[in-house]
Amino acid sequence: MRKQFNGHKICEALSDPTRTRILQHLLRKYPEAQTISDLEKILPKSVSATTISFHLKKLREAGLITTDGHRKGFRASRKAINLGFNGNGFHVSEE
Repeated sequence: MRKQFNGHKICEALSDPTRTRILQHLLRKYPEAQTISDLEKILPKSVSATTISFHLKKLREAGLITTDGHRKGFRASRKAINLGFNGNGFHVSEE
C-alpha cells in the first residue's frame, strides 16, 4: 500500500530553511541513517541538538523522514519525493 502524504504538512515542514537543509542532507545520504550528532556537523553551530530534534519531529510528522531512535539515526523516507501543485491541489509522488 502506498503511503499517503499530506501536502499541507509537507509544505509546512519545508517552509523552514533548517528543515530543508536537514532533508537535503538525508536525501543525499539515503538510505544511510544520520544521527543528531551527524546533523550538527552540517548545520551552523547556533543550531542546538534540541532544535535539530524539533525539526526532525516536523519532518517525521510530514512523512518525509523515518527514525529508528535517536541513537540509530534518521533517514529520508524515500530516495526522492516530488511535489506538484496545480488547480486541483497538491500532488505528491515518490521515487
